[in-house]
Order: sequence, then structure tokens, then C-alpha cells
Amino acid sequence: MCIRNMSALVYGRTTDRHKTHVCFSCLHPFYKKETLERHEPYCQRNPPQHVKYPEPDNCVAEFRNKAARLRLPFYLVCDFESFLSQVDSDRDAETTRVAEQHNVCRFACYRVTKYEQYQTPPVVFSGENVMDNFYHHILNECKVISKTVSNSQRMKPLTAFYADESQGQTSRPHRRNLYLRCM
Repeated sequence: MCIRNMSALVYGRTTDRHKTHVCFSCLHPFYKKETLERHEPYCQRNPPQHVKYPEPDNCVAEFRNKAARLRLPFYLVCDFESFLSQVDSDRDAETTRVAEQHNVCRFACYRVTKYEQYQTPPVVFSGENVMDNFYHHILNECKVISKTVSNSQRMKPLTAFYADESQGQTSRPHRRNLYLRCM
């Protein structure tokens, strides 16, 4: 296949709809030829781009950095359903014109936690004033979660291993780790 116009090939990559000058190595479009000429010596040091897709048998993405996870005691999962409706707009042709808007007609929300006694079934609401009811529900959940988190609980007694460590027989950094483990 012969590509006769590289600018037309990468037309959708720019917001400007004029002719561009394209680097044949990385296919990056430039507005000015001088900018392309300054770019080419740096770009040609690297081999041309090549997209390599995974094999069909090995195409599963997996999160491996388990230490980077943010562990939260509680979080809310919410889902909205909406429909589009036409909007009458009297704006000029040169400004952005809103043509449609989303109208929320239903929401579902439930609390997720690893503590089974604080889990709740999903709350589903549809009807008038959906967003007002959603905000009311979120504020109630916030109050319940804040009360639960701020509630002081007595700790279980230390085992013999931890009791020996808490009596000063370990180094200071290790004691800090012990404190964090108990939380």
C-alpha cells in the first residue's frame, strides 16, 4: 500500500485541521516544518515505533503491585441511570452549543467493607428528585461511617510474643512497626 499523504493519515491527532508535517519515524505531526527539522535528529536515534500486541493465549492484564493498593475500611459504590433530552439553546453559532443533557432517573448505591456487620444491601431509588435523594443518602452514609470509624473499641490483649516486644526488648523502629501492625 502506498501512502501518498501522511498529513491526511494522522489528521485526527491534531485539533488544527490544516496540513501538518509528519515525522516518518514516530508519526508525530508538527505544525511547522522547522519544528519537524529540529525534531528529526533526536527521533532518528531511536528505531521506528512498532506496536506489539500480546499473544491471544496470554492477553490478561494483571495488577501485581499489591503494596500500592489503597486499603479503605469503607467505600461506596454508586451507579446512575440517565436519559438524554434535547436542550433549546439560543447561543451564537461561534460558541459551544449544548445540544443534549443527561437527566438522572435512577441511582443505586451500596457500602463496601471487609467488616460483614457494617455491610448494607444496595439502595435503589427512582422517581422525582433523584439527585436530591442521592445526596441525602450519601450524607447519611457519611454520618454512619464517621460514627463507626470514630467509635473506640477495646483492643484484644497482646499475645506472649508481642507482650515481650512491648516491654522494651526490641529496637525502636521495630516497635513502630509493631504499633502499625496492631492498627
